Amino acid sequence: MGQQERVADAVIAAAGQGKRVGARRNKLLLALGDRSVLERTLEVFRTHSRIRRIWLVVSPQDRDEIETLTAGMDITLVNGGIRRQDSVHCALTQLRESEAPTHVLIQDGARPFTTHDLIDRILDACFEHGAAIPGVPLTDTIRRIREGTTEVIDRSKLIAVQTPQGFQLDWLWNASQQAQAQDGSVTDDASLLENAGHRVHCVPGDPDNRKLTIPEDFEWARRLLVQVHPATFSSRSALSMPLHA
Repeated sequence: MGQQERVADAVIAAAGQGKRVGARRNKLLLALGDRSVLERTLEVFRTHSRIRRIWLVVSPQDRDEIETLTAGMDITLVNGGIRRQDSVHCALTQLRESEAPTHVLIQDGARPFTTHDLIDRILDACFEHGAAIPGVPLTDTIRRIREGTTEVIDRSKLIAVQTPQGFQLDWLWNASQQAQAQDGSVTDDASLLENAGHRVHCVPGDPDNRKLTIPEDFEWARRLLVQVHPATFSSRSALSMPLHA
């Protein structure tokens, strides 16, 4: 199969809120330079030649604003569920009712610095192995707390997992169905596959492909944009732009 045939749909999870960021609205709608976090994430996938369609999972309370934001974009909005895995399941349900792809990528909306190279690595790996995730080595010392004391964990055997995560659609659908039936909770989509007995392949991630979760992440993101895309900001004062928009 040629690379041009190795295409997939992308499900982008954008139904969360901004509680850990401290914002009074969905953190993906906050400004990051001259655009919102969500617009930056969408642009990466919209401009990738191997992404066939985009399914954007949103909270019903944000739907009107996001419909306005994405007007004119070839994107399908899907109402999300209570948990992230419920939201992904909602998207998979709707996706399968259309001209379903063979493979799908699941992306956090709060990762605006995902690159085309990383998407290509995940696509190639999930077509070859059926399931693939990006991971980066841990740099901090990791300790396990046990009965009031701590012990060092060998970090060479650990990675920080990122998105996009790529899967053969029928594998992910069956695993998601199984989790819904058992009411099991997972922290990422790869865990669904592992719980269903599949092996998940890991490819090198990208240290800059950070999920924006807490206020410090947004400060880091703004500094990165000033360094890489200075025209994005009218001045360096944008670094202190309030989050409570």
